[in-house]
Amino acid sequence: MTVDEQRRVLARRFAALAGLGAVGAMMLTACSGGQSDDELIDMSILMNDGTYTGQSNADEQGAVGTVTITVAGGRITEASYETVESDGTVKDENYGKDGSGQVANQDYYRRAQAAVASYEQYSAKLVEVQDPTAVDTVSGATVAHSQFLQASLRAVYQAQGVADDGRADTVAMPGLGLEDEDY
Repeated sequence: MTVDEQRRVLARRFAALAGLGAVGAMMLTACSGGQSDDELIDMSILMNDGTYTGQSNADEQGAVGTVTITVAGGRITEASYETVESDGTVKDENYGKDGSGQVANQDYYRRAQAAVASYEQYSAKLVEVQDPTAVDTVSGATVAHSQFLQASLRAVYQAQGVADDGRADTVAMPGLGLEDEDY
């Protein structure tokens, strides 16, 4: 076999492998299961004026996030976000303390309060950017962001008059990564 023939054979093999790689990448993308942020909501749909509330799914501890938005002139003019624990307690400055109101685990309390501090940031950013999917995650508040995204999507769906078809459920709810000694 000449050098030119060897090059042609190698070129065909390379082209075949590249084609297989492309097919594999398409299959992985199709089977990934989640939706991209672009598919979660269509912000070109106008929002009706009023006040709307959406709730997240419960996290692994049973806590649920709630976002309330006020729409005026088709724009979000106010937003608030809070999370309520499974026992009905609002996560606030006491979140992360033990039953006696003391900080038993400083690291756990610090992480809990970082999440609470993110609530205002998420709310303010939503008013600024007008799109739940454009609100970036605050470091240390990943679970809070997932719940915020689910709840704010549901609130915006209501404002748009769009049925909640389950798209918000595709937002991944990460685990808290907590151990028994954190409580």
